[in-house]
This record gives sequence, structure tokens and C-alpha cells, in this order.
Amino acid sequence: MSVGRITTRAVEKIPRPENGRRTYLWDSKLTGFGVMVTHTGARSYLVQYQMGGRGFPTKRVTIGRHGAPWTAEAARNHAADLLQMVRTGLDPVEENKRRQAEALSQRETAELLAFDRYVERFSEKYLDANNLRSADDIKSVFRRDLTPVFKSRSISSLRRSEIADCLDNISGRSKSASIKAHKWLRKLLSWAVDRGDLPTSPMESMPPPHKDGQRSRVLRGEELRVVWFASEAMGEPYASFIKLMVLTGQRLREVAGIRRSEIDLAAQEWIIPASRTKNGRDHLCRLSPQAAALLRDRFSDCESDDGFAFTTHGTTPIAGFSKLKARLDASIARILGENPAEFGQLKALDHWVFHDLRRSFGTGCQTLGFPIEHTEACLNHVSGKRGGLAAIYQLHDYKSEKAAIFDAWGDYVGRLTNEPMPNKA
Repeated sequence: MSVGRITTRAVEKIPRPENGRRTYLWDSKLTGFGVMVTHTGARSYLVQYQMGGRGFPTKRVTIGRHGAPWTAEAARNHAADLLQMVRTGLDPVEENKRRQAEALSQRETAELLAFDRYVERFSEKYLDANNLRSADDIKSVFRRDLTPVFKSRSISSLRRSEIADCLDNISGRSKSASIKAHKWLRKLLSWAVDRGDLPTSPMESMPPPHKDGQRSRVLRGEELRVVWFASEAMGEPYASFIKLMVLTGQRLREVAGIRRSEIDLAAQEWIIPASRTKNGRDHLCRLSPQAAALLRDRFSDCESDDGFAFTTHGTTPIAGFSKLKARLDASIARILGENPAEFGQLKALDHWVFHDLRRSFGTGCQTLGFPIEHTEACLNHVSGKRGGLAAIYQLHDYKSEKAAIFDAWGDYVGRLTNEPMPNKA
């Protein structure tokens, strides 16, 4: 065993040992500090020590290979720190293992809490596990407005101020979208707290960016008429999709997800299954002649008995409703601009959303003189005497009354848009 002052020159002058052997030089000043040379010429600094003193197993810690950053002097200083740890009862080998395990745990935690990964976890463990009917809508909120902003950031690093900035930016596009983003981001973070993944939520007691007031917008007369005509510029299947929302007053995704198996064109009936309705109950809709004609055209080329009416590639229903609404608004503005005398006093169609078509149906049917309970039945609203256990057996309640309403509304829309009533064949 060679002993001497370890310097850069001394280390570089150590000859290579025979093949398969190693040579050591131990420092004459700092006991336990050494350098090892292999037969390949690799030179590494190390520390040798015994926890508990003589009689205990000898352990070694490699500091690093000779060269930048480990010069002889740098390695000596680090060796002195390690040997000081030994004197205080800390084992450098075990401490290194602990630090590596801690670093690995931190990396795993960072990956687990990465925003995009955590959204996937929240979607699977909360949205899907609880069979939320609005799960697809909620996922689109994250996909469109939140994940592109926070990306792979750890949810533990999110600050209240930057969340507020994010919601402000969303509000610039849509107040309702910012309200939804606030609601579901807050839920995700509180869910993380409940699971012990976060100590507290940065959105605790954070109010929504806007009041989520009940909408009262109703499209009347010329407004419905311009929506109808503007929809034709969207092309199929979007034009028929928009027109069917106008004719039936059903919810956006209920209309978008229509399958051939839900429709009886001969009876002019559409049964929306409970799995697709908001209240979890089957809903019978009468198809007015106009609505039946639209669906007959949509299903004329349908290859499957259970295919979608509104699809672009056959496997899933249409989506991308925000983009569709923007295109429709542009078409409406163009029509109104090019035909200023065609729509009376209507110069612009502002502050409306697709769901307003549903409210317009309900309000319009009452204007036509139909009782509110019959209109509520058409909209699949459960209230008053239609609530409770009895509602389970009321799929065909008000059947004739509903048929009269849907037909009358279809006739009204037909006259409004100057479209003749199609044959019932």
C-alpha cells in the first residue's frame, strides 16, 4: 500500500497496474483519503472509513474520476467533509442511498403531480369512476383551457395569482368557459387535498370569475330564421345538426349523439336512452315531419343499424362545438351584412349560445298556447307531479300532447324559414 501526499502531479504519475489489478495511493495527511488507478488508466478519488472504529467493516465511497471537476484539491476537500460525517456518526454510504431514494421519490412525486398527468388521473378516478354524465364536457374544459397553460407543472407549484390570470384570459373568450374552468380546476385541487396529494388548495375560498346567473336569452322570429339559414353554410352534418336542435329543443349532446337505433322513422319517434339524458331517464320525443325528414336524409347512407346521424368519420359523433359556433356566428354576420332588409330590424345576433335554442323552443311552444307541463314534458324536465317514483313509468305520458307540440313547432319553424312541410312518407 503506497502512502504519500496526494497532488495532481502525484496522481498523474501513478503507473498503471497489471491487467486486472488496481493500484492505490493513500494520502499521508488526510487519513482515509485515497486515489485508485485501474489497468485501463482510470484514476478515481475515494474515501475509506470504518463506522464505529477499528474492528468494524471497512467501507468505501467513490468521490469521482480525476479531472474536472475533481482535481486533487477539490477531492481532498470533499473527502474531509465525508470523514467529518463519519466522526459525527453519519454513514456516507447510507446517506448517499437516502439522498438517492429521496431524489427518486421527488421525481416520482413530481411525475405523479404533473398537471397533465394529474388531470388524467382525476378523469379516471373521479369523473369516470362516478359516471358523471358531463364527464366529456369536463375533460374538454381541461383539454381546451387548462392543460395547455399548466402543462407538466406540478400541481403543488400552482399559485393563486397565476390561476386568476389564467381565468382572466379564458374570460376574454368566454365568461361561461371561465366559470367552468374555475369550477373544475377547484374541484381537481380539492380532490388532491382529500387524497393527501396536496396539503392545501391554492383555490380555497376563491370565488368564480363571474356570477353564474341563470340565462334568459330567447331567440325569436328573425333570430331563429337567420340561425337556420346560416347553418346551411356549415355543410353536413353540421347544418342538419343545428336545424335539429332548433326543431326538437333537445340538449346539444343529446342531438349530437343520435344513433340509428334510437329512431323509429315510421312512427316518427326518437327515444333518448337514460344513459344519454341529464336526469337519467329515457325520453320520448315526437319527430315533427321536418325533423323526421332531416334524419331520414342523414341515415340514408348509414351502413350500420346503430350508426351516428351526425359524424364525420363514422366512429364517433361530431364534436368541436366552440369552433362550430364561431363559424356559425361568422356566417350569421355575413348574411345579415349582405341582406340588411331581409331580417327586419335585426342587425346582429349577439350574446347567444347553442343552449339558448332549447330555451327558445320551450318559450316558443308556450307562446303557441301549449300548457307549461306539456312543454316541460317535451324538454324532459322533471318537476311537480312528474317527479318521484311515478316518473319512472311516465315515458309515454303526454304522448299525444307532446306530438302536437313538436308538430306545431315544426310547422312554425317551417313557416318562419319559408320551407314547405315535407311529406310524411
